[in-house]
This record gives sequence, C-alpha cells and structure tokens, in this order.
Amino acid sequence: MLDEIVDKELKSSDAVDIKLEDIIKIAEVLRKIRSKYNDELHQEEIKIYEQLAESLFELRLSKYLENGKISGFDSFLFSLIETIKRFYVEFVTGKYQFYGNKVLCRVLNPFLYQNVRLNKGDLIALSLDKALILTTAGYITPNL
Repeated sequence: MLDEIVDKELKSSDAVDIKLEDIIKIAEVLRKIRSKYNDELHQEEIKIYEQLAESLFELRLSKYLENGKISGFDSFLFSLIETIKRFYVEFVTGKYQFYGNKVLCRVLNPFLYQNVRLNKGDLIALSLDKALILTTAGYITPNL
C-alpha cells in the first residue's frame, strides 16, 4: 500500500511516476477504514498512514527542488509550487508595480471580485496574498 510507494520513492534517486489509479485505490481503502471504524486502534492506523503520506510529499518535494521535475498523480502540485516560486522571485526582485502597498495586476480571465465583474485586460490593485491566490488560479498576472 502506501508504505510500498514511500519505499520505492526512498530507493529511487529520481521521483517515481506514481499513477493516480494507485493512489485512488489506497485512498478508497483508507476512506472505508475512516468511515467504518472509530476505535483507538484504527485511529492510530490512520495516523501512521497520514505520516507516510506526509513523508511521501516531503520526499517528492525535495526531489522536485533538486531536479525541477515531477511526473505522476501529483505533478499539478509542483506546477503550483513553481508558480508560487516565480511570484516570490519576481516580487522580491522588483518586477511588480505597486499602488500604495498593493500590487498592480492585469486580469487574464473574467471573475467577480467584491461584487464587481472584472474582464480580461482590466487593472486591479490587490494585496500580495490576494494577488498570489488569483495568480495561481490563473485569473490575474501581476507582471506589467
């Protein structure tokens, strides 16, 4: 199960290509355990699996940071981390324009913000946290 995937990841110098189907099978078994049993023994079992999942994430994150690539069911997470890294670097190195303490952003995809519809090409000044969230969601770009 999950321990075997962690073991493979530990033994490989590159990130292992973990299939979504394999993770879904494991998750379904654990979901059934969570819903069927509520005793202390099964709660401890779930904690062990949670620790294994955390270890797997940390292993894959370290391999991503070393090699810059991950394939498998969780590759989208590492794309998100890449977007966050790029946002951070561009912010710290002065690529963004500010309006007061807010970053000036251009809308890429229409969305509703505080009951105002923003369309592609509109400009909006956002706090850094909101700019990061909307950048990772693909709604805005602070690169002006």
